[in-house]
Amino acid sequence: MQILDLKNTSQENIINHALQTLASGGLLIYPTETCYGAGVDATNPEAVAKLLEYKTKRQDKPFSVAVVDEKMAGEYVEMNETARNIYHNFLPGPVTVISKGKNKVAPGVQSIQGTLGIRIPDHPLITEIVRVFGKPVTATSANSSGQKTPYKVADIFDYLSGKQRDLIDLVLDAGELPPRAPSTVIDTTQEHLAVLRKGDRFFEDAQTFISESVEQTNAFSEIIFNEIKPFLGKKSIVILLNGQLGSGKTTFTQFLAKRLGVKESVVSPTFILCNEYEASWEGKPFQLQHLDTYRLEKPEEITILDLPAIFSAGGGSAFGGKSPNIVCIEWAERIMDVIQPYLKESLILHVFLEHVGEGKRRIRYKVNEE
Repeated sequence: MQILDLKNTSQENIINHALQTLASGGLLIYPTETCYGAGVDATNPEAVAKLLEYKTKRQDKPFSVAVVDEKMAGEYVEMNETARNIYHNFLPGPVTVISKGKNKVAPGVQSIQGTLGIRIPDHPLITEIVRVFGKPVTATSANSSGQKTPYKVADIFDYLSGKQRDLIDLVLDAGELPPRAPSTVIDTTQEHLAVLRKGDRFFEDAQTFISESVEQTNAFSEIIFNEIKPFLGKKSIVILLNGQLGSGKTTFTQFLAKRLGVKESVVSPTFILCNEYEASWEGKPFQLQHLDTYRLEKPEEITILDLPAIFSAGGGSAFGGKSPNIVCIEWAERIMDVIQPYLKESLILHVFLEHVGEGKRRIRYKVNEE
């Protein structure tokens, strides 16, 4: 493995090393406008197989690819008018546009449905590397699957096995990057545009809260409680929680549960997918459904649960309440394409939690009334 300090290396030298790595089927770690990415030649089957071995736990999850412009994207995907509008209005930038692929990339890059995610990064270095290379480069985050978003090289190495480290050929070290949300992922292949993951572009008009202690996270739960209070017992409420490991998703849910009158101890349902709790507000009984999708290999595995009951009035099997449920979902981005049909006519709260320093978290949230 070779590590290049970008502050002390000429851009020409950086690009030449990156091109050599990609051309030889190697694995490149590089900075983007969101976080560090892991790149290989997306048309090279051996290189993609190497990336799959590095990421682990992906199963059939596809990779997005970085290109330099709409023309290059058109070589690999079929674009409809919706996709073109997104290209014209939001790219370059932290947005991944999913279109029908043309089967010109290596196996494992497109989804099993034949779709391909396209990124045009707003980062001059990676854009120039892709331009000179002339082929798409994978644009997945450089962390091992399920680990914290990598804003510095140490965030990557701290969670890798020795075998995974040995798979890396070149690291372009730009130091610590500003902590930002992942790219917004938009599926343009259906009749109606679907946002599968909300990133920084989505959160531009979101509310921000800084927590530097457990007590302050509790205070944030009161803010959210006040947001949902007018809707309690009247319509279903779904809180989509996303963020790194240890960013406070379960802690937030525990505090919110107390405000909802839950008497039991709330624990993360990582191994059983869902816990049900009896709650009430102003005499109206309902359920708090707490889901954690971290251990799912595939999004479809969540359908082992009775999703219509979880997301509808009356709730699941344990209680007999008739008021609409509140559903808190940790790692919600992993199952968005599966649960989207159940979010209609619900109050949706998007919450993104991230580490921004020692003991410090930035929490951004946005309320959508569907």
